Amino acid sequence: MTEIRGLEAWMTTLAEQELPTLNAVVREICELSENEKCRAEDLTKIILRDADLTSKVLKIANSVHYNPSFASIKTVSRAIVHLGFDNLRNITLATTLIENFLQGKPKIHLIQSLARSFHAAVQAKAMVPFLDGEKKEQVFIAALLRNISELALISTGRKVVEDFIDARDKEPQSEHSLAVEYLGVDTSLLSRHLIKDWALGDLLSEACDNHVHSSAAARAVNLGNEISTYIHRGIKSPELQKLCQQTASLCKISFDEARDQVLLMADEASVIAKIYGVEVLIGALPDPAVIEQKEMTAEKPDYLFQQQLNQIHKAMLAGEGFPKITQLSLASLHEGADIARVAILVVDHKSKMLDVRYVIGKGTHLWRQQIKINLEQLRKGELLHEFLRNQQPLWYQPAVAQKDIGSLQMMGAKGAIFLAPLSLNKRLMAIAYADAEAGNLSARQFEEFQLIANQLNLMMRFSAGS
Repeated sequence: MTEIRGLEAWMTTLAEQELPTLNAVVREICELSENEKCRAEDLTKIILRDADLTSKVLKIANSVHYNPSFASIKTVSRAIVHLGFDNLRNITLATTLIENFLQGKPKIHLIQSLARSFHAAVQAKAMVPFLDGEKKEQVFIAALLRNISELALISTGRKVVEDFIDARDKEPQSEHSLAVEYLGVDTSLLSRHLIKDWALGDLLSEACDNHVHSSAAARAVNLGNEISTYIHRGIKSPELQKLCQQTASLCKISFDEARDQVLLMADEASVIAKIYGVEVLIGALPDPAVIEQKEMTAEKPDYLFQQQLNQIHKAMLAGEGFPKITQLSLASLHEGADIARVAILVVDHKSKMLDVRYVIGKGTHLWRQQIKINLEQLRKGELLHEFLRNQQPLWYQPAVAQKDIGSLQMMGAKGAIFLAPLSLNKRLMAIAYADAEAGNLSARQFEEFQLIANQLNLMMRFSAGS
């Protein structure tokens, strides 16, 4: 295979190869994001041209993450009204881009690069509410496409690209010199040419230029990209500490608030990947339990659970969305109530499946990817079957009475288990799950678990009524 080196050689190679990035939907959505006069009807037409895309977009729009009111969304035009133009445009682009790249049997390098881009987009989007200036609504798309040259290079299947990626991942700070060594061209230069040729937008061009006086939106794009690059080194690493400080400065929030936001978005990326149906990315996304590197301390106050419950109430009063309230709720049980592992399993009534959506605790990160429970295959008498029959909070204590835990064996629990229903208008929407991993749970923990489940039930009822 002929060696490819230099800007012109790589641009020629990419031009001759049909890349999934460049399909009509991606191009048109990028054009929409640049056109302030575009109408919702334009986006509707793009989506409706593809029946499969329409189905996927509507499924995502109806998920509790984007639709906590549970109001049925059956049309694309209704989805735009309910979710907003920007949200639906982002969903459409991300779904199209990722699924096109993942066709067939993608190599690990492609999965890792897509996961990094997806995580960068989620991190950058979280900064948008704090920004001033133009084009802040385009941040998600620009961050998602920030490393488009890397995705394009990987798609060529050239070994030299994989060798470059491996070397770069070990020394991300040396990306420029490594790119010149392996490819004969700086990837930033290649990106700028591709963005111009493919007309992917002014904000993306500005982010790649990375000038000192870049706009707040471009800085958010680059910050999201850098966070996704260094996140695996841990929140306490010098690189992440610096990036958290930069996030705090850009968003005009405290360092601790910026740090919490970065951690929350690391988990959010996995939640959204699950909702988008691209579980294959989850294993390559950061595990919050690892990157946070928590230190066990005896100084934890007795009233930590009450403190965290107060934070939940403040978030609710501030109008925070269901995803953040849920994540704060799980944190209160894991940290404040000292419960080893906690999860929310969403009921998909159409497929009769339980999908793990929100998690916290050691070893839970991959539950979203690995665990699927078919409700129609539950055995009579097993724990989950009995719980669904009664739909009342349940405390399973193996030390008191051994029972068949059946499908819940997938969770790997060897000790006590809590279950509670999350229902709306007498219809089960999700199940709150908690376990001690291999130990016991106390009566106080059961009360705190039920309290949080009741909070989430009230939140769903409030959202549905608003």
